[in-house]
Formats: sequence, C-alpha cells, structure tokens
Amino acid sequence: MTPTAPASASWAAALCATLALAALAVAPPVIGGAAGDVVHHAFSVACHQMAERSPHLAGGPIALCHRCFGILTGLVVGVAAVPALAAGWRQRVASGAQAGWLVAAVVPTAVDWLLGATGVWANTPASRLLTGALFGLAAGVILGANLFVPRPFPSAPLCDAQ
Repeated sequence: MTPTAPASASWAAALCATLALAALAVAPPVIGGAAGDVVHHAFSVACHQMAERSPHLAGGPIALCHRCFGILTGLVVGVAAVPALAAGWRQRVASGAQAGWLVAAVVPTAVDWLLGATGVWANTPASRLLTGALFGLAAGVILGANLFVPRPFPSAPLCDAQ
C-alpha cells in the first residue's frame, strides 16, 4: 500500500524537523559567539548540558549531553528508517502496543542511570549515548510509522455542533 500524499508529507516534515534539531544541537560550538550561546541555551529546557557529559565539537560542548544526543540521533534514524520497513511492519507499529515498546526501550537507559547513580556501575559516554539511541530509535520508528501509514478521515464530525 502506497502512503497517501498527506501521510508522506507528514513523515517528511517530521524527518526534516528531527534533522534540523540534530543540526541545531551540534551547531553552538561551531558557530560560537552570541548566536551559539542562544542556540545552546534553547536546548537547556530539555537537557542538563553538563559539559563533562556532552560530546565536544570544534573545542566546545554541543547543546546536548551524550544521552540526549543519543535520543535525538536515534529519533532521526528511526524516523528515516520507516520507509525501508515493509508496509505490514509499518502498519503493525502504527497500530500496535506503542507504549509497551517505549517502556521496553527506556529500560536500558534507566538501568544505566540507576546503576551509575548508586555507584554499582560507572556509566560511560558510550553507554549513555547507546542507551539513549535505543530509546530514540524506538520513539522514531513509532513516530515515523504513525505519520507514514495512511489514516482514513473520520466519516462523522469530531463534535456535534448544533
């Protein structure tokens, strides 16, 4: 089944938006100055941005920590991968137990954080990046599948305004 134009357009818009966010996240140390500071600060609502827990580029930290950057990278890859999935898989993802997949995908991130917080395990930049990417990948596939799979328009109005 070929997706309808609106579904394809919605998926493409989501892919462009996630790519733009990823580009903005790595931009601050590259662009520097006041503009870099503004972009960096904009991401502070979503991330602690501790420099020692953030990837560095061009001599400075990007706007996200390893885990948040992993989530965003996984989100981009997940959304981008949706067209490569067989139509039946896209339909199953779009109509399946999405909350269960998200919970399962966040478990490694939670375990990595918990073991690090309790001193049992010293999580590393790689463990933070990879566990975040796993969660982002699951979220991205779910987002992309929901936007890519055509949906019928409701035959009745959403509300009865009389």
